[in-house]
Amino acid sequence: MITALSKKLRSIMRPLSGQKKKLFIHAGTYKTGTTYFQHVVYQNIKALRAQGLYYPITGLGINTPHNKYAHRLLGIRLASGHSNAFPTIIKALEDDPDLSTGLVSYEGFARPATIEKLQAEAACFTPVELHAILVFRPHLDLALSLYRELCQHVGFSARFEELIKPTTATGRGWHRSLNYQEIMEGWLALTGRTNLHVFSYRRIKADLVNALIAPTGYGGALETPERTEQNKTLSAPVAALMRRLNQQKFKAPLRHKLAAELAILDRQFPDFERFCEITQKQAKALEETFASDRDYLKNWGFNAEKDLMLNDSWRWGQETNMDAAINQAHEALIAQLEDEKKPKMLAVANAAWLANKT
Repeated sequence: MITALSKKLRSIMRPLSGQKKKLFIHAGTYKTGTTYFQHVVYQNIKALRAQGLYYPITGLGINTPHNKYAHRLLGIRLASGHSNAFPTIIKALEDDPDLSTGLVSYEGFARPATIEKLQAEAACFTPVELHAILVFRPHLDLALSLYRELCQHVGFSARFEELIKPTTATGRGWHRSLNYQEIMEGWLALTGRTNLHVFSYRRIKADLVNALIAPTGYGGALETPERTEQNKTLSAPVAALMRRLNQQKFKAPLRHKLAAELAILDRQFPDFERFCEITQKQAKALEETFASDRDYLKNWGFNAEKDLMLNDSWRWGQETNMDAAINQAHEALIAQLEDEKKPKMLAVANAAWLANKT
């Protein structure tokens, strides 16, 4: 009976003769449940395929919790001009009569610079009907969460004010990730309005996976893995400690190991939740920077106050003087690494401690 139902669903999803198959690109944005969604979809590849929905292995990320399930390598290689794997994916979709729809997921496809690369390669999408899925959360909520995560993956040590303001050297690049109108207009040029599916993170986060899979036409149940990977948001003092460590010169694999140690360390200090890089009052003032984005998204059914502003949902703490807390965390990290006998990470932590004292 299950097999018969599967065949019926495939026949419903399968394009009529002469119709193009569909390719959906779930492009993020950042910090909108993308890692969780990718993990669940990856774990349900067989169930998806049984209904004609193809989540390709091509372009999946490296074997780390953050990257394994997303098409990160596809996006990075395309953005760098190294290679474009979309033709391979589209050919596999076209050649299999049991497939009707493809789904690619990587939040880097919401970066304007990467969208420009997609536009340059737009001819490769001619054989399919291209769709995009975008999710947006309040600008300052995204900025604070992204700021604390960014330092765990790249050698990033700038202050929050440098990230959020487009007038600074660091901010010019990252501020584009907060320009929702530019992101949407870039995708509109590729898909047209009908094929651009835009969601409010606040509205869908309670049922994120089903909301994001719905535009593809998939109607089956999705099993949630027993263990799902999600990015950990560090507290403000511990994230600041990571940026202090980043001032030392070391390679990315060691940085990821240090970030994992800091996530463990953070559990020892629940009171660190009272700290933030900026106050709620300062955040609300900065929100005015994004007023034009909020006006633009009203045309897509967004409610500015409920969907795109902090208001009473502020969860980032109020105390901004956290030097003592950072030092407390730093001392605890050194003790933790000494106890665990991890000399390479301990050397970085000690060097950063000495540099900070001088």
